[in-house]
Amino acid sequence: MRTVQIPAIAPRRTSEPEPDLTSMYVIHRAMLTDLRRLIKVLGGPARLRGSRDRAVRRYAGSILTEVHHHHANEDDLLWPIIARTAGHAVDLAPYTDDHEALAPVLDRCTTALGGDQRALGQALAALLDLLDDHIAEEESALLPIVARYVPYDAYVWAERQIARRASFGQLMFTAPWLVRHATAEEAARLLAGAGAPLRVLVALSRRGYARREREAFGAEGRA
Repeated sequence: MRTVQIPAIAPRRTSEPEPDLTSMYVIHRAMLTDLRRLIKVLGGPARLRGSRDRAVRRYAGSILTEVHHHHANEDDLLWPIIARTAGHAVDLAPYTDDHEALAPVLDRCTTALGGDQRALGQALAALLDLLDDHIAEEESALLPIVARYVPYDAYVWAERQIARRASFGQLMFTAPWLVRHATAEEAARLLAGAGAPLRVLVALSRRGYARREREAFGAEGRA
């Protein structure tokens, strides 16, 4: 990922609009939901074979990429913005420590993509345990501080930087994946703030994502 220069940012004034954190809540939900779905299908009584096995591993690889990029973007973009606007109100060290603890677990999951199915399921379960606690703490303690101190425009800037850091191939998964896990109201907000190019990308990639989801989880695998 390329390095991004963080601009000077003043704390949000109470008269200014709060940042729209919809994308944060949706990506949290999407990561946890799909990890649970993957663990369930990998832990089933019958071994996955052939194209189903390949589809599940490919989908798992995409989710691991999403988890990695999400936390790298927090470290590189969101945490510095929070430090500049709300440094006096929050200690980011526990969240950074969580990210450091996630790194070796992500590495084990990536290695397990090429190995035994049960071992992959167990590695993903360990990742889910860490993410469950980390996300719960973020949403209960940190995101309210973001809403209070980070200006709306600064958060929009961070979201645009995140989109620019992603490859086209990653966006072809990420864009429809987020819409898939959003409520109708959340999806409308995400698309309204995405800009025309990303809205076109969602339209172009939805069918391909739906096929990948079907191949991995089957008709019964919808969350």
